[in-house]
Amino acid sequence: MLFASDLDQTLIYSHKTFISKEIDEQIRPVERLDDRFISYMTQNALNALKEIAQKALFVPVTTRTKLQYQRINFLSYGITHQYAVTSNGGTIFSEGVEDSDWSRLVIEGRDKCLAAQDLIKKFEEISHSSWVLKDSGKMADELFYYCLIDREKIPVTELAAFKLWARENNWELSIQGRKLYLVPLNVNKKAAILYIKEKEGISCVVAAGDSLLDLDMLKAADLGLAPAHGELYSLHIQGKSGLEKIKFTQKSGIEAAEEILESIPWSLANQIVV
Repeated sequence: MLFASDLDQTLIYSHKTFISKEIDEQIRPVERLDDRFISYMTQNALNALKEIAQKALFVPVTTRTKLQYQRINFLSYGITHQYAVTSNGGTIFSEGVEDSDWSRLVIEGRDKCLAAQDLIKKFEEISHSSWVLKDSGKMADELFYYCLIDREKIPVTELAAFKLWARENNWELSIQGRKLYLVPLNVNKKAAILYIKEKEGISCVVAAGDSLLDLDMLKAADLGLAPAHGELYSLHIQGKSGLEKIKFTQKSGIEAAEEILESIPWSLANQIVV
């Protein structure tokens, strides 16, 4: 079995997402930035993830850049993994080394997408300092664009129209927390996981994630798991179609990670899925 999981707001959480003092006492740091810890998991979740990593092929899958991913520390809790997918699927690491074959395929796929500079130029027509933090826009690993926003001041109609236009030009728009992402469709988590699945000859995939950028990966898996928060849950409670295969947790926040990890059906590992 291959267990592919998003990190932020799926497995790991910032302190503001904790729910109770009881949970606060159980948290353990998994990310440090400068002189402070910024991301956490509960001890129960770490224990469950360690067991999964020993039984299955655990693959962290994140929209974080290569540099941002390197801040995550699972190893100190005895959690090891052969592969990691960063940059929303744009980069695959195997034993800490970038997979050059995959990187070549990603570069070749750019021809099907509108050039980044043209997309950003179009976005700047609706971007305004009232809702986009000045000078926050950046290209991540030369693969996709993101910026910091004020969600409450988003021009909803204009952004919805831009999102449709971007999709027509093979780019996906996703909002996660205070970040807005613009990602070319060829840079995606699903494709990266299917590449690893084929390379390793694995028949069964369980995937977890909370955002629109995780959706295709979850739908392609034999079992897709999502927390009761985030973009996908918002679509779920609105009754949007296309989420029928996804199993949502009962709990939200940092406790959702425990529920996701403890609900993996090991019986799937013995099934051959065509």
